[in-house]
Amino acid sequence: MSETGIVNGTLCLLGCFSLLTWSVILLKAGEAVWNAFRNHRFIKQFGDNSKPIDLQPSSQATRVYQAGLNTLKRLPKNQLLPVGQYQAWHELLERTMRQQLQKEKAKMESGLGWLASFGSTSPFVGLFGTVWGIMHALKDIGTKGSASLDVVAGPIGEALIATGLGIAVAIPAVLAYNFFLRQNRATLASLEHFASDFLHDTMQHHLLQHTENENVHAHI
Repeated sequence: MSETGIVNGTLCLLGCFSLLTWSVILLKAGEAVWNAFRNHRFIKQFGDNSKPIDLQPSSQATRVYQAGLNTLKRLPKNQLLPVGQYQAWHELLERTMRQQLQKEKAKMESGLGWLASFGSTSPFVGLFGTVWGIMHALKDIGTKGSASLDVVAGPIGEALIATGLGIAVAIPAVLAYNFFLRQNRATLASLEHFASDFLHDTMQHHLLQHTENENVHAHI
């Protein structure tokens, strides 16, 4: 295998890494912006008790709310339960929403593994191309018995491009990976606060309902 073929192959591989890196970055950025907009819209709608809740379009907060709502729909209709049973249902509600939060977290983290892989391997791929090019440049020096500039500059200069390109691919991949991790943590924290508010409102509603029923029975 020729020196030029190996170095060019390395450059092509790094070019593919760069294309995939920016593709993932753009897709995840669009996904993060869209999720933030829809979550904010739904959470604001949830806090406004004067308007009915619209579950369309679907968002992360919508899916967490829907998971909790599906659990509450299984409660016996028109039947007042003992306090202990309500506590069991509240624990089930909390567990259901937490499972949905884990699903949303997995969706948000999809694709980030590629950024981590490209960020960690690209410099080494570039270094491999550089080492291979320099090795063959030194071999040419030994064969020709000359270390003149025209013998050394071309092959070594071409080989060093691989290292530079590897670093150029790794930097945006690592920066984007860290940015999206921070963004995901912030989004997940917002969803957890929303789930806690939903659970709190449900518990408060059941407690008031149970208290009102006891007051009615006491007056009877």
